Amino acid sequence: MSEVLVVGAGISGLAAAWRLRCAGISTCVLERSDRPGGRMRSVQVNECTMEAGANFITDAYRIIPGLAGEMGIPLQAVCRDSAIAIDEAIRAFRADRPATAIKAGILSLRTVIGGLPGLARFAARYRRRGTVDPLDWLDLDPVPTTEWSQALRIATLAERCWRPAYHGFYFQDTHATSAAAVAAMAQHGLRQQTLTMPGGLSSLTDALAARLDVRTGVKVTQVEEGSTSVTVHTDTGRFRADRVIVALPSPDIRHLKKLDPLEAAVACTPYSAGLLVGLGTRRRLRSCELGGAYGVLMHPDEPPLAALCVASRAGHAHGAGDLVTCMFADRHARELSSRADSEIIELARRALLTWEPTLQDALATSLEHHLVVRIPHAMPTSAPGRIAHIKAYRAHAHARRVILAGDSLAWPWADSAAFTGQWAADLIAQP
Repeated sequence: MSEVLVVGAGISGLAAAWRLRCAGISTCVLERSDRPGGRMRSVQVNECTMEAGANFITDAYRIIPGLAGEMGIPLQAVCRDSAIAIDEAIRAFRADRPATAIKAGILSLRTVIGGLPGLARFAARYRRRGTVDPLDWLDLDPVPTTEWSQALRIATLAERCWRPAYHGFYFQDTHATSAAAVAAMAQHGLRQQTLTMPGGLSSLTDALAARLDVRTGVKVTQVEEGSTSVTVHTDTGRFRADRVIVALPSPDIRHLKKLDPLEAAVACTPYSAGLLVGLGTRRRLRSCELGGAYGVLMHPDEPPLAALCVASRAGHAHGAGDLVTCMFADRHARELSSRADSEIIELARRALLTWEPTLQDALATSLEHHLVVRIPHAMPTSAPGRIAHIKAYRAHAHARRVILAGDSLAWPWADSAAFTGQWAADLIAQP
C-alpha cells in the first residue's frame, strides 16, 4: 500500500509526484501508455526533433523552468522572429519589437495609438496577476472576450493579434472564450522569449520519470474512494493508497469513478482536438521562407491550419533537411483525423504550399520523412463560467481522498497543468 498513487504521467502527474517525493511522501505513478510525458512528447522525424504535443515554453513560465533547473536541463531560445497569417499574407514581426507589427501591416499606426489607453488600463489592472492559476482571473470569468476587449477599446488589437495567437496556440477561437483565459495568455507579455530544450520538451518529463516510481503500460479502470483508503483497479491488478491524485484530461476522468457534482462540473470541460503533420524537407528553410519565423500563427479566418512551426529555427534540425509542423484547426482536426495518413499528409502539403510555394521542390517525397499525430483531446477550452467551477471544486477537494489535477483544472498551457499537480501535492503534504 502506497501513501499516494498518481494516475497519469503527464506533466501534471509528474509535477505532483516530484513535489510529494521532495516532501518525503512515498508515491507511485500509473500510466496507461508505454511512455511518460502525456502531451509533452518529442519524436524524431527526418533527422529533426518534432514536438508532437506541447510545442514550446517561454521565459514567462514559472513552474516548468523551475523543474528543468532541478533536473539539470538547460533551456535554449528559439528564433525571435514570429509571423501571423492574416489578410491572405504571412506578416512577419518581432514580439519584442511591437513597432514591427505596424511595419508588417498587422496593425495600423492609428489602431496602435488608439489602443494605447486600453493597453495601459490592461497593464494597470492585471500586471500583478500570475499566469498559472485560473483563480487569479476569477473576476473576468463570466465575461466574453469580445465584450471585454470592446470595453477596454482594444477590439482591433484583440482581433488581429490575440485571436490568431489563441487560435494558433490552443486551436480555439477567442469568440467562444472567457476574457479570463485570453487576458491570462496576454499577460505572458509581448517581450517574452520562446524557449525549448535541446532534446525536446520530453527531456523534462523523461528526467522526472527517471527519478520517480513510474509504471507504464498500466491501464486504470476504476478508482474507488473509501473512508480510510482508495482502491485503484487496473488491468494488471489492484492498488491501494491513502490518497490518489487523478491527473488526466477530463474525458478520461469521467470513466474512472462516480463523480460528485463538483467533480463532474470540472470533468465536463470540452477539449479542442489536435492534428499535427510534420512535413520533412530535403533542405533547411531559407530565411525568406515562412517569414523567417519559428512559428506562424494563422488567423481563424484563414483555414484550415491553426499554426506552422519550423524545426531548424528552434535548433531542432540535426541533418541537412528540415521539418515544418502543420497544425490543423480544431474543426478540421476532427473532420480529418479518421482519414489515412497519406491523405492527411497530402492535405497538409497543399495547405503549406498555399503559403510558401517555394517549398514545392523541397518537400520530401517518401512518407517515412513525414509524420501524422492525432490528439483527440488536445487542450481544455475556457468558456465563460469555467473558473467558478474550478474554484468550487478546489474548496471541496481538501476533504477528499481522491484529488483531481491536470488540465481539466488549468489553462490550456503546460505551465498551468504543472501548477495543478503541485497544488494537489501540496494539499496532501500540508499538516
